[in-house]
Amino acid sequence: MKKSLIALSVLAAIAGTAQAQSNVTMYGVVDMAIQNENNGGKAGSKTALDSGEQAGSRLGFKGTEDLGGGLKAIFALEMGILADTGASQGGLSFGRQAWVGLQGDFGTVKAGRQYTPQFYFFDAVDPFDLGFTSGSAGVSTSTGGVFGFLSASAWRVNNSISYQSNDISGFSARALYGFGEVAGDTSANRSVGISGQYAAGPLYVGAVYYKQNDVAGNGLKSVLVGATYDFGVAKAAVGYSKDTSDTNTVDQKGYMVGVTVPVTTVDSFLATAARSTNNLVATGNTSTQLAVGFTHALSKRTNLYTSFSRNTNDANVNQAGLAAGNGLTDRLFNVGILHSF
Repeated sequence: MKKSLIALSVLAAIAGTAQAQSNVTMYGVVDMAIQNENNGGKAGSKTALDSGEQAGSRLGFKGTEDLGGGLKAIFALEMGILADTGASQGGLSFGRQAWVGLQGDFGTVKAGRQYTPQFYFFDAVDPFDLGFTSGSAGVSTSTGGVFGFLSASAWRVNNSISYQSNDISGFSARALYGFGEVAGDTSANRSVGISGQYAAGPLYVGAVYYKQNDVAGNGLKSVLVGATYDFGVAKAAVGYSKDTSDTNTVDQKGYMVGVTVPVTTVDSFLATAARSTNNLVATGNTSTQLAVGFTHALSKRTNLYTSFSRNTNDANVNQAGLAAGNGLTDRLFNVGILHSF
């Protein structure tokens, strides 16, 4: 009888542990594409098999623990994977996200390596969801979409604390502070960002201010505003960005218009037009990106995609460094498959 009671106690303990861990989720994306790029250089076009063109390939773990009284502990650990080689993105173990936090009636507070407010903004307004365009053949990672073309601002920041408010009648806000961790100078390497948005029904409107300092305390400042509206037959998007620096080494502004058209329940057509002006150059200072894409869902977790983007630079500029040099044109074609789990 004693042995039976001991066995039942052990089983109960194991079951309790399993139940406590049941809120931990493993998830991921595997995205592979054949890319062809011609960057206007003498070497001609390049064809490559790359990972993470529609969305970055990844493996992640996330979870929550109910602490009672409406309070939850939350965490995420997410590594980027270059599925064409098996290497980790950027050589980091969890380079996409690595944070822990608390969530409750007050909102959400997180600490660690995490996305910036401008990432969430561009993800909301870019019809390509920060993928497809603005990439280079042979460079495996999510391409950045119109974000990579229009802004020099950061996607993620280390050593940061963030706050996200709960939704109040469609309104919400984000704030982020990244510690520079330089002795004797709290402004060196520091990052500060804030955003506000309204999302209700078919309408989304958002705005962001972000400043990221270098080791000398000089800042790169980004201002972003944009909106989307879903008409049912099509979802329209507009956005504006401006980057300036304290050292006067960056002074650019840009805008984009885009559309998502659901052709069928499983097929969508995507298009964007974006233009960037480099104010540090007096003439020949404009770059234009035109992009079209198409996605076809094979299931809820698997889809096929294709896209074509064309980045044209005036004589004295090379926006995002995509072309081989100033005044040249970069063309990028993708065809790929994405599976999420």
